[in-house]
Amino acid sequence: MLTDQKEIEIISKAKQKNVRDPKRSREHFYRIFSDFLYNKNFVDKDFIDLGAGQFDFAEIVREKKGNCVGIDSDPAVLELGRYKGFEAIEAKINKLMDYKIDRKFDGVFNKFSINAFWCRDDDDTHKALIKSLVALIKEDGWSWIAPWNGIPASANLSEDRIIHILEFQKNQFIQLGFDAIEISKEDAIYYGINGSVANNIIFTKNLKFEKH
Repeated sequence: MLTDQKEIEIISKAKQKNVRDPKRSREHFYRIFSDFLYNKNFVDKDFIDLGAGQFDFAEIVREKKGNCVGIDSDPAVLELGRYKGFEAIEAKINKLMDYKIDRKFDGVFNKFSINAFWCRDDDDTHKALIKSLVALIKEDGWSWIAPWNGIPASANLSEDRIIHILEFQKNQFIQLGFDAIEISKEDAIYYGINGSVANNIIFTKNLKFEKH
């Protein structure tokens, strides 16, 4: 939730309606920390949030004495992050493989900011996108990825093609050392990753899921 008037003014220009809402709760993020990141050290560690929104993840990392970089393509989001004192990198998440980010991080976080159907016509591009995301993780680092796999209304995909795309995404993450956790709609709501999506799934690396 944003209370600073300058922050509210900045985020009012955001492209996405849910990002513009200054009353948006941070509770979902705290639940993710409690159930997935409870045993991780954040002090003086470096993290990146792909699709930073209102920089909720980054704020909690800062509370835990860590450092967080936010990536987004929305000028209002980038301005908000910089106003809050965070490093904010302008990049389109769906074109991440086209950007040169010569750094690795102790943790890579992505909440509802990638979509399997971005690459619905090209498995090679889909594979490259996932690899570029995973390349940001240090060898002993962790990652928490919850895709927003909403099917574009204009896509006109067959059921078989939808299944292929979702399985391709899942298998790529598994091959790169991730666990695939399929969750209920109730849990999706609990973690703030519910919506009109084709599946409810979280990909984790070097994390242990435990409800607290």
